[in-house]
Parts: sequence; C-alpha cells; structure tokens
Amino acid sequence: MSDPRLRSVGWGVLLMGSGVLLLLFEFGLLAPYSPLVQYILAGAFVLAAIIFFGTFARTPADWWRVIPGWTLLGLAAVLVMSTLAVDQRWLGATVFFGLALAFTHVYLLDRGSRWWALIPGGFLLVLGLVIGVSAWIPSINMLALLLFGGLGAVFFLLFLLHRRQWWAVIPGGVLIVFAALIAAPEGSETSPLLRWWPLLLVLAGIVVAIRGGRRTRPERLEVNAARPAKRAQPQPGKASGAAPLPSARGALGEYTQPAPGATIEVLPDPDD
Repeated sequence: MSDPRLRSVGWGVLLMGSGVLLLLFEFGLLAPYSPLVQYILAGAFVLAAIIFFGTFARTPADWWRVIPGWTLLGLAAVLVMSTLAVDQRWLGATVFFGLALAFTHVYLLDRGSRWWALIPGGFLLVLGLVIGVSAWIPSINMLALLLFGGLGAVFFLLFLLHRRQWWAVIPGGVLIVFAALIAAPEGSETSPLLRWWPLLLVLAGIVVAIRGGRRTRPERLEVNAARPAKRAQPQPGKASGAAPLPSARGALGEYTQPAPGATIEVLPDPDD
C-alpha cells in the first residue's frame, strides 16, 4: 500500500480488529476455544512483528517501525503466558518489557543522537519490574523504593553513558533522595537529616549557574594565513642593478596577512 490514505485505513482496521478480539477474550467469550485462540492470536502478532522488522530492514530510516514490532512480540508473549500458570502481574510486566526493548533498540541504532531513548526505555523497564515483583513483595514502601530508586538510576545511567548530559544528575539525585526518604523508618536518627534534601536542589542550582558563567571565550581561528614570501636570490654573473625576478610562489599571489573577514570563531557546543 503505497497510498498513505489506504495505509492509514489498513492500520485502523487492524487496530479495531485487535481491540474486538481482545475484548472478546477479556470477557471470556472465547474461553471455550482456549488455548487455541491464544496461540492463533500470538502467531498473528508475531507475523505482524516480522512485517514491521522486515520493512525496517528495507528502509532503516524508518526506525520507528521497531517500536510496534517489539510491542507486538511482547503481546504475543503475554498471550502464550496466559495459557500457563503465570501470575497476571507478570503478564502486565511483559508488555512493559516489550516496550522497553523497543526503545533500547532505538537507542542502539544511533547512540549519539538518540540518547533520549534511554529515558523511556529505562522507565518502562523499571515499571515492569515493579509490577512483576509486586507478586512477591507486598510492602508498598518497598515497591515505592524500587520504583523511585530505579527511575533515579536510569538518569545516572544516562549520565554515565553520555557525560555531556550532565543535567540528568539533577532529577536522578532527587529521585534517589526521595527513595531514601521512603526507605527511612519513622523515628530513626537519619530522618531529620533527610529533611534537608531540598539543599541538593540549591547546590544543583549553584553548579548550573557557575557552569553557565564560566563559559570560555570563543576561540578565533585564522584559516588563510601564509608564511612570508621568499625573496628571489640574485643570480651570479648578472648585473647587481637588475631587478630580481619574482619567485614562482610569489607569482601565484602569495600573501602574508589574512584576507578581510577570513577569521572565523569556533563557537562552543550548546551542550557544553
């Protein structure tokens, strides 16, 4: 389907059909046909994922195709796991894992310019883990600790992999401190100290202000300066009063000073 309108209609019909099938499955109307229905739907999702990955391999510029591809694989895994004795919370976590793999794939395709994919990928991974381990950990405080601590770790991972994204330390530090506040028991000796955590924001503001005020002056680079032209040496046997012939290099119009407007400024990187 090369026509964008036909392609949009096709995707709309596919989404509507998938929604209807999932509703029938959710309300138990397809229970008499289980697990055959789950296997058929899982196979259809895998086939659709292969189509997405195949079109991406043909046109790598359409990197967004890997996102629905991994999402469909995650849904296929959920359908297969639903036929087994698996806790429903892990079924929901598997959907988040599929999305996390999608953004991880986007990041690995171009680590330099798509560093941003680490944030949604890491967040979805942490959310999936928290949903999954909630089947074993009933404590709300512990789950909150894992959630906020994991989200903070995502920002620190971004900073470790891309040092130019230094700003990631600020939200990462706030989330880690918030996780420590949740983990600290009431009435403990560390609780009064943790109440001073807003000072981290003050310190972060000072660092940002100092970093912005210490920007170096743009470097000037002369690109067309040349060495002084060599003077022609008088030939022996010729009259000393004869005018010296210009050198070959001088005949090419060699100059010793940069032309007007030929000095450029090396501008600093916006991320520095």
